[in-house]
Amino acid sequence: MKKIGILEILVILAILITSGALAYKFINSNNKNSNYEFDGDQMYKCAWVSEKIMNKNFPLYAHVKGKWTSSKEEFNDTVLITGARGGTLYAIYKNQSITIGGEMAYVEDIAAKKIILKPLGNSIIEYQLNPIDGNSFKEIKNKIESTEYKYKNLNLTILKTYIEGSLAADSKTFAPSEQQNIKNNLYLDLNNKNNRLSIYFVENGLFINGKLDLETLNTLDDIINPHKITTSQITVYLVVNETADKIPKNITAYNNNSMIIALQ
Repeated sequence: MKKIGILEILVILAILITSGALAYKFINSNNKNSNYEFDGDQMYKCAWVSEKIMNKNFPLYAHVKGKWTSSKEEFNDTVLITGARGGTLYAIYKNQSITIGGEMAYVEDIAAKKIILKPLGNSIIEYQLNPIDGNSFKEIKNKIESTEYKYKNLNLTILKTYIEGSLAADSKTFAPSEQQNIKNNLYLDLNNKNNRLSIYFVENGLFINGKLDLETLNTLDDIINPHKITTSQITVYLVVNETADKIPKNITAYNNNSMIIALQ
């Protein structure tokens, strides 16, 4: 049998060390991604993961460390992610729309050195409601919230409720400045690209189409002053803290066409 020389031993050791280093890097990379942490040179991957999260209808926040590209001032704060495309994130920060790019970005508002994605909740309970009638947005909101009690009785932690559909409100014919005031009050919902929310003003009222935070309905009575509201079929998204394996499987029988959507 041929003896292995020192050179061959060194070559084998080099291969083993390199393989171990690659494996360590791969494991660390996977753990890092599982925690939604990205460096500034990983913007395409960050945007891809962000899009996957938002496509499941989870509200998505992100803690961003970097700098403003215009002033070069440091940025270290949390933003609401509203969209992702290519290597760019779209966000809302202090009621203003901003864009976030990688560490070398100059077109976007923020050049990010580090991004930590923070999805809200671990599961979503999605179900359908038949059209609802009411004399105010508050009444519509209360009727929707009344369908949540079965889930609350299971001690599920509901973090946020979103609805998707169309709301037709009989009111007045709004002047241009009044229309803009209503849009200003819906700024967060309208500028969240994932919501696909739109407002159509017509004679004696308006239509609101798309997805919005249920709490937003609390603000609409004072600025729209409706006297009758009718909705389309409504999709309800209950964002809960529990993981899917902690939610009873028979919960899908509580409402029409219910389903459980897991974050991971």
